[in-house]
Amino acid sequence: MKKTVTLILAAVAMLIGTGARAQHLGIHVGYAPENIPAFSFNPLTLNNPPKIVQGDMQGVYLGVTYTLNFSDNFGVTAGVNGRYNTRNYQFTMAMLPSSAKEMQVVVDVPVLLHFGIPFSDYSRFSFYGGPLVSYAVMGSSTYTNSLVGEFGKRDWYADPALLKRLNVQATFGLALNVRHIRIFGGYVMGILNIDAHEHAKTTTSGVYLGLGYTF
Repeated sequence: MKKTVTLILAAVAMLIGTGARAQHLGIHVGYAPENIPAFSFNPLTLNNPPKIVQGDMQGVYLGVTYTLNFSDNFGVTAGVNGRYNTRNYQFTMAMLPSSAKEMQVVVDVPVLLHFGIPFSDYSRFSFYGGPLVSYAVMGSSTYTNSLVGEFGKRDWYADPALLKRLNVQATFGLALNVRHIRIFGGYVMGILNIDAHEHAKTTTSGVYLGLGYTF
């Protein structure tokens, strides 16, 4: 993870060295559900628990960006986001209706190229795309049923792990910039296999929305 972030920062530094026409700091918030597998709880299959659903975790995020514009229409934006995901779902264990409550905290580092099309003196549409590196800080599932209450908890990244912490994704989307306000939305598609189980493959995906302010 450290090597990946270092390479990204080095690339941004090289772009700065080429001489940008304008530089901007920004902040943004958004909604970002992510498609992640859910696993049932069974003490006999802790090393390889079965997937029971592949569904969206609801996510919100807050981040900062640094934008370099090399012309009126073209530039690059690098950022850091903190994202919080959560989900509840139902399953059956030993014929008992059970439920799981899940949470995840993730740090996202996107580096995006953007191309703008102005349609007035103070507003423009932008198309953007690029890589997004994600690192999961924590993630867990808490299992309960009506008979015994809470009966188990799993750390996603402890041994034996359910998922891998590092994820590399590709993202692209559209943005509307009106003076200092930015409204944007896009799609993110996982490239790496984040499933920690041998011979299993899991990639992530999701559609996101956001609102930002550029200083």
